[in-house]
Amino acid sequence: GRRPQRRRRHLPHMATALGRVAEKARGKVALEPGFSLASWMRLSASGTDLTGGVGAVQEKEWTRAEVRQHSSPDDAWMVIRGRVYNVTPYLRYHPGGVDTLLESAGKDGTALFDKYHSWVNIHGIMKACCV
Repeated sequence: GRRPQRRRRHLPHMATALGRVAEKARGKVALEPGFSLASWMRLSASGTDLTGGVGAVQEKEWTRAEVRQHSSPDDAWMVIRGRVYNVTPYLRYHPGGVDTLLESAGKDGTALFDKYHSWVNIHGIMKACCV
């Protein structure tokens, strides 16, 4: 005769939860839909002003005091490898989460950036945010 089939239980919530635990262990967070790296690259290539109204300033020397004024989730600048970026529009796209970026908001984040992303061409990703 025919053996009764065992029902397999599909537990998508378990897989999602386990995925989140693995992401946390790697220092990543679950991004909202529409906030992937590909979405960021499309936005940054779209011509949208991502400088916070400052515009692309060529060869501007920002002082530490000027950069320090931009240290909140609504207005976050960061120095990376000698360039100043308005990271505010990028916060929700960052795989490590908003809080990680805000650790260096208003200051030089090169050491923290290089700790996790030393191989990354930051200017290639953040060029549209360079002030």
